[in-house]
Amino acid sequence: MNPYQDYAEVIDSKNALQLKNGSPSVINVLDALNSWQLVKEASKALNKEVSTSFKHVTPSGVAVSKPLDEKEKQAYLINQDLSALASSYARSRGTDRLASFGDFIAVSHVVDKQTALLIKSEVSDGIVAPGYTQEALEILCGKKNGGYVIFEIDAAYEPQEIESRDVFGITVRQKRNNLVISDALLSNVVTSNAAISPQIKEDLKLGLITLKYTQSNSICVVNNGHVIGIGSGQQSRILCSGLALSKANVWYQKMLLDYSFLKNYTGLKRTDIDQIIEQKRQETFADKIILNQLPDSCLLSDGFFPQKDNIELAHKYGIKFIATPMGSVRDNEIIETANKLGITIINTGVRLFHH
Repeated sequence: MNPYQDYAEVIDSKNALQLKNGSPSVINVLDALNSWQLVKEASKALNKEVSTSFKHVTPSGVAVSKPLDEKEKQAYLINQDLSALASSYARSRGTDRLASFGDFIAVSHVVDKQTALLIKSEVSDGIVAPGYTQEALEILCGKKNGGYVIFEIDAAYEPQEIESRDVFGITVRQKRNNLVISDALLSNVVTSNAAISPQIKEDLKLGLITLKYTQSNSICVVNNGHVIGIGSGQQSRILCSGLALSKANVWYQKMLLDYSFLKNYTGLKRTDIDQIIEQKRQETFADKIILNQLPDSCLLSDGFFPQKDNIELAHKYGIKFIATPMGSVRDNEIIETANKLGITIINTGVRLFHH
């Protein structure tokens, strides 16, 4: 994990994770195993190609495959044709391109040439996928002067039900989190507005699966098959909400930015352009909340809300749907607040902590 830790090994008796290229770190392996579970499960639940951009064992973005509109192409620096799988990675990386610098990628399907070419243009540490076309593998093997980490994972592999880890010389064992995220978890609407469209259900399921593999406490914001903001690893849930909503707001600011200024910049690296775009965003919008102009955004929580402040903050950013387990002594107050603000709350009934 750190350069001075001079011993590490991976024990994989089923040969499920094959190293095709590069020299991985412990963090690369952890990212690969966590991110692969996310995209595999989301792809199965939604029947679409799914990609995630991972950093330090938690996602910075997750998205299903969808054609990019012109605003997305500009914001994500896309100037090439994209396959369905490539579009899902462009969207997941586009959630927060600054945070995704040096990411670890997971994709749900066999990597094709167009996806490999897109990845080649980005600063990334590695990838895990169920397979690669020969052309895609050759493209990726040439990345980072031949040192790009490439894992191929057996898509049919299923681990044992009980998992264990050693911490400070002590072994902890528990049953794996095998909860299936399905429509059944979205059936208990506790607010007066109970209308949930098929697209919202898909977004809610994508959000719940994302939280299942995000370091707790965690909150995420989803819109149109795209996790556009993630707040994780905070001890306070309101801090997680604030992080997720502010990141989603920054993403939407970049969607509405006028990119004509980029014609003044030529020959720069993509990472340099990302910095210039961020500076322009700050000059144009600063902290102005504009996410409330985007319809049908969903907010999801891996644990219950202890206070109504999370609901009030979500309303400030235009959130219309919230999925959360309930169990607070203030549940009635939270539901009353949501009804007053026109927010639909679904009680999932399940906590999704991940550590």
